[in-house]
Amino acid sequence: MRATLKTLTAGEIKALIVLLGDEDIKTAQIARTALLQARHQAEPFLEEARTSVDPHVRTRVYSILERLRLDDLAMHFHQFAASSSAWLNLEEGALLIAESEYPTINRAHYQEMLNQMAEQFQQQAQAASGRELVEAFNDFFFNELGFSGNQDDYHNPDNIYLNQVLDRRLGIPISLSTVYLLLAERLRIPVVGIGMPGHFLLQYNDSLFIDAFHKGQLLNRSECVQFLMNNGFGFHPAYLSPTPTRFMLVRMLTLLIQTYSTRDPERADLLAGFRDILTQNYAKV
Repeated sequence: MRATLKTLTAGEIKALIVLLGDEDIKTAQIARTALLQARHQAEPFLEEARTSVDPHVRTRVYSILERLRLDDLAMHFHQFAASSSAWLNLEEGALLIAESEYPTINRAHYQEMLNQMAEQFQQQAQAASGRELVEAFNDFFFNELGFSGNQDDYHNPDNIYLNQVLDRRLGIPISLSTVYLLLAERLRIPVVGIGMPGHFLLQYNDSLFIDAFHKGQLLNRSECVQFLMNNGFGFHPAYLSPTPTRFMLVRMLTLLIQTYSTRDPERADLLAGFRDILTQNYAKV
């Protein structure tokens, strides 16, 4: 049975907020826990306390509000991941992940940005096919639009958040592949993600493999197998099979969790919760 949360008075909530600044860490933690339990009842008072004269209160109030926001985002993740399909909406999922770090993200702005990019290539997409189409799209994506792999700052989390990848035109294999796929989907170019161990690729029409991190380098199956063998992964046919979008999102979250594990353990734990939602919900259907 779910425990009934105690309703707090305005005075009690304000007193708990004052206690957030207590020098005794245990006292401040007790106050934090009580305010988290009060949740939305306490939220208006917490918003007011953002401008407290006590710097400890301000810092801890921000932490509580951020936790409440991420808890709400987790509810959206539950709704998003509830489908029985392994092929979730990649764009929606990537934007939800980005929202974990950028709460004021303008989704419509980035969706329109992707639409406009696709429209720029639309005429070429209709006039070419096969390898010629892939080479033309690679030239557009990497040269005209300027997307590239961030080799100098690979572990920067902004290399994963979709809004930042679109703004900065920098990313890592999984995020560059995501943008590539979102444009390919708009253009009806048959491309899927290939989640090899150690490196994420794309595949066009069950034939050409595309390395989005290395300016769209084209690879054949033998070269992919050689990469796997050279890097100690061995080979299994599943390594070169299409990766459902649900598990692309899991891979993004795993990389973010690894990035935040030392610099921001609490954020890493919350993102691990998002990842669990994607995997556990799928296991239940």
